[in-house]
This record gives sequence, structure tokens and C-alpha cells, in this order.
Amino acid sequence: MVYAVYIDVLAVNNFFVDLAALTAVNILLKKRVRALRILSGAGIGTLGSCLAFVICPNPAAYLLAVHFLLNPLVLYFCFREKSGKVFFTDLSAGYFAFLVMGGAVEWVYADGAGFLPYPVSYAAAAMLLFFGVFWCGWKLKKYGRYTRVCICHQGEKLSLKALLDSGNLLRDPYTGRQVSMMDRNVYESVFGAPQAVRLIPYESLGCRHGLLEAVTIEKLSYAQSGADRVQKPAVLGLADHALFEKKTYQMIINPQELAKEDMEMKIEKRAGGRHEQSR
Repeated sequence: MVYAVYIDVLAVNNFFVDLAALTAVNILLKKRVRALRILSGAGIGTLGSCLAFVICPNPAAYLLAVHFLLNPLVLYFCFREKSGKVFFTDLSAGYFAFLVMGGAVEWVYADGAGFLPYPVSYAAAAMLLFFGVFWCGWKLKKYGRYTRVCICHQGEKLSLKALLDSGNLLRDPYTGRQVSMMDRNVYESVFGAPQAVRLIPYESLGCRHGLLEAVTIEKLSYAQSGADRVQKPAVLGLADHALFEKKTYQMIINPQELAKEDMEMKIEKRAGGRHEQSR
């Protein structure tokens, strides 16, 4: 059996698959790379695959050149990641998008017995791919709202699951620190009855005025956005167990200080970059 391959069809197919895969990586991993670079990467990948098809003596050599040389180079060109771990994540996400796109085209066109024209099948496959990308992004964003927390106090340690709640704006009026809330029952099961309790006024939905018992602990640490966060000391509001009943977490973190720290770091990086440019 002899297969006839049209170089123009191969180029168009590769361009749209590369474009869809690179766009999917850009969205899923929140790269914020400009569309022009994505288009350039898809163009370079298409040109390289066509040259590899002409140069390589057999299909096995062509596949090896594309998968182990060309595709990694295209991903590096688009996202310029110097970290090996991050680059491997980009590569994995890119191949996931390649496989989904190719499988979707096969399912829409071949399994549909040619009911839809080939270009329409590609468009439908791209829509399926981006639906999957946005769904995965939503799930990752939802998962990223949770973290593991370690509380150190009175010589004891407690590890538990916590929710990062950007809507928690509660602050201690005495110290000015942000207040994180946790299940009173969980606190008392490890640290005993709270000592040196003070009352913090608060407002919430369904409660215009209330008083929350709060204590100061020695250390609160957790991971967020790939970085270790430490509050030393930290303020905990002891909420009734009913607030956490039927929840998968036992604590609510106030991330307002984190947003402030991240903004200060960004400002320092920008100022450092401008200083280097002026030099």
C-alpha cells in the first residue's frame, strides 16, 4: 500500500494543531504570552515539520525529529522557560493538548464517517479542546484555593486543611494583623482551652454585629502559589464548629497580607529591572 501525502495539507494540519496546542498551554498554565508569539511558534513548528518530512528518510526518523527535537524547541521559543521543571510541565501540557486535538479530530471526522468536512472537523475538535482546557483551568483554580497549614503553639503542632478566602477581610484592631479563623473544637482538642482570649468585633452575612474570640499563636505556616508563607506570630479567630460542619477544611486563611507581599515583590522586581536598564 502506498500513501500519498500532500505537503500543503500537512502544513495546514500541523499549523492549526500547533496553534491550538500552544494556545491551550498558554491558557491552562496562565503564561500570558502574546498572540503574535503563539502564531510565530505555530509557524516555526509547521515549517520545521515540513522540512523534517522532506529530509528524513523514513517515517520513524520523522516522528523522532518532530517529537524529541522540534516540539520542545517550539515550546521553548514560545514560553522561554529556563527552569527544567517548568519546561517539563509546559511540554507535558503541550503533548496533552496534541493528543486531545488529534483524538478529537479522529473522533469527529473518521468516526463520523466523513459527515462533516475536514476543516469543520478541525474547528469542532478545537472547540472541544478549549472546552476541556477551560474546565481543567476552573478545576485547578478551585483546587488552588486549598492548602495544608501547620500551627505551632505551646510546644504542640497541628496540621490541617485550610481554605484561602479572599473575602475574609477581618483584622485584629489591637495588633493590626489579619485574622484567620479555625474550628474551635479542633483547636481545643490539641491546645486545650484557649488562654488570653480577646474579643474582635466583626460583621458578616446574616450578622451585622458580632464578637469573635481570638488568640495569638506562635507560628502559622503554609504553602501558597509555590511559595512558603509564614506568619509569626499569628492571630486565630475561634469560630463555632457549625461554621465548618460538613466542610472538607477546618480553617479559613486570610490572604490579604499575601496579596500585599506579592504586590511589594512585583514593585521591587520592576524597580530592579528599571535600575538595570538605566545602568
